[in-house]
Amino acid sequence: MQRKINQIFKRKFQSEDEDVQTNTSEGEDEKVKSRNANCIKEPSETPGPSSSGDPFVLPEYPSIWTKEQYEQFKEKNEWIFAKNGMLGCQKCHTVKDLGVASSRGVNIAPNWVAGKICPSGHTRNVQLSSLRKKIHEHKNSAAHKEVVKILETAKKDTLVNMNTKSQDFAFETTARVFRTAYYVAKYNKPFTDFESLIDLQETNLINMGRVLHSKTVCVDIVDHVASQMKKEIMTKIIQNRSKITVLADESTNVGNKSTLIVFVKASVDGAMEPISFPLDLVDLDSLCAAHIKEKLINCLLKNGFTMQLLQELLIGFCSDGASVMLGVKSGVGKLLKDDFPSIVLWHCLNHRLELAVDQALDKTGGTKDFQAFLDSLYSLYSQSPKNMRELSECAHNLHITLKRIGRVFSVRWVASSWRAVNAVWQSYSALAQHFQKFSGLLSKLCTVHFLKSLALMVDVLTELKNLSEILQNRKTTIPKAHELMTNYLKRIESLKTYPGKHTVEAEQAEQKMEFNGHQLKVGRSPTIDSALFITAVVEKAYYSLINQMAVLHPENWDQDNPRFGEEEVRTLCERLNINEQEAHLGYVEFKASGGRSIPPPLKKLLLAVDTLSASNADCERGFSTMNNIMTDLRGTMTTKNVSNLLFISSFGPPFMKWDPMPYVKTWLGKGRRPAHTTSDCFHKNTLSTHVIYV
Repeated sequence: MQRKINQIFKRKFQSEDEDVQTNTSEGEDEKVKSRNANCIKEPSETPGPSSSGDPFVLPEYPSIWTKEQYEQFKEKNEWIFAKNGMLGCQKCHTVKDLGVASSRGVNIAPNWVAGKICPSGHTRNVQLSSLRKKIHEHKNSAAHKEVVKILETAKKDTLVNMNTKSQDFAFETTARVFRTAYYVAKYNKPFTDFESLIDLQETNLINMGRVLHSKTVCVDIVDHVASQMKKEIMTKIIQNRSKITVLADESTNVGNKSTLIVFVKASVDGAMEPISFPLDLVDLDSLCAAHIKEKLINCLLKNGFTMQLLQELLIGFCSDGASVMLGVKSGVGKLLKDDFPSIVLWHCLNHRLELAVDQALDKTGGTKDFQAFLDSLYSLYSQSPKNMRELSECAHNLHITLKRIGRVFSVRWVASSWRAVNAVWQSYSALAQHFQKFSGLLSKLCTVHFLKSLALMVDVLTELKNLSEILQNRKTTIPKAHELMTNYLKRIESLKTYPGKHTVEAEQAEQKMEFNGHQLKVGRSPTIDSALFITAVVEKAYYSLINQMAVLHPENWDQDNPRFGEEEVRTLCERLNINEQEAHLGYVEFKASGGRSIPPPLKKLLLAVDTLSASNADCERGFSTMNNIMTDLRGTMTTKNVSNLLFISSFGPPFMKWDPMPYVKTWLGKGRRPAHTTSDCFHKNTLSTHVIYV
């Protein structure tokens, strides 16, 4: 009966294994073929126990084994698998072919791959012995060892890939939170908006993790990002030994605290164009020069500098004209010069220009009445919405664009005064029509003297406004500023001989005694003395030049003197802590080329000259940004938080171009939690199990 059963299953085995047998190589050993044939045609007469308990079902393991024997061999050789009463190698079945990774002459046995290993011999003892021998030989074969190595390597790669995916998930989820916090800081949003933005993104089915969702965490993230940005910049400046200029100014913020804002101008990598960035905001307990100087030095030391480094790198200090900052006897600049003798103290050119305009107004007759009249216009329309609405209706009826009338010659810069004066000039017809019910104002407005004074101020302030805006540009250096100041002041002085456009229109109106359809009359108001006003501006606006810088420009060279400028270059190098010998040789080579190519030794000197700041406008912009951040509703913010927001808002890259990954890595490297963590703590000693840096 057993023989008949085996013959029935013999056909089934042959049909199932037909594909495997066709893949057997033509050069297969005849002895192996014969052994397999005997194994199928002449199975053992001693039936083994069935795995299913059915005597008509062939067992999975060889029939000459008992179940206990099979389990023992399986325990010792975990790679064995049994199928249809024959054995195979699970590892070889997984790999199937070594391919190019195999050594010469080493191949996987096809019978172990297909699970076609069966005992040989006619007695049970011989068959048991043959199976033990086949298992032992395969286990120690070179092919099986190669397969084991391949699978172990693949297992390690799989673990690394799993860890990498876990790491990428931690980084990306935390990066989404960081981008949200950066958006809040970049666009001056309240910290309370952070939680709402997180909820909005989760509503849009974006995975934002489980933690790091509170406004307190937003403050920590902004502080971390700003600190890392500053640290990276300061490290590069110190490593490249770039020269620095400190810009400082003092003001009172919305919280009625005296605050010192500190900017640093330097070339970050030692070769690129110098840039200005806000270093810090410092609370002041006193407004005396000694206290401000101490706070300033401590600010620089806190951000990575040492006194020895400052002796080498600090070359300039720029501020406004306040006596506490640049006082000759005991100002902050004077105290800094005691510690750093070669430092260049520079009075902001924009503030100098404002002082020049104020002094010109004091020396020139007729400006007081003119300023008082414009101030009355400002009060009339800024304090009465009804008057402003009526003026707008007059402008609409006359088809002219109405501009806001502001104050003139106030604490703001000259560009603000130009906007106010130009608004009066553009709105002259609307004002004359609206003043029909204000006879006193109408009598002053429609006079020849007022019209000529207004035209003169528009022409002069137009030139001064253009000059002031150019000086506020961050790329304006001291040599370029000197050239611009000289050119614009010549243009202003030429107005005495060649009147401007508005002055010509006023003179033509004087001849006709009519301007824009309104009759003019000779009033009692004095006319501004144009010659005296222009002369006063030219004399006081720019009175200090660094003559050593002029020799660096080829247009100033004396071609007949072969040694021209060499002494000035040596003096400039000594002042800016530059190697004199290298700069001198570079300057000689520079002159030999006719100024067409700049030698590398001279580039250090030119870069140091460009590092000196011509204007303190960055500090003024910083205070404007600070007031936008620290509003009345956020008046309780700490100075540290305001400083971080100021740095990111004014110096951070645009929101869409900012890469949060470096900051996420340093955040996690400090033991801080990722956004997806489910535990309450995330310590440094558990970092290796959660995040793996590849």
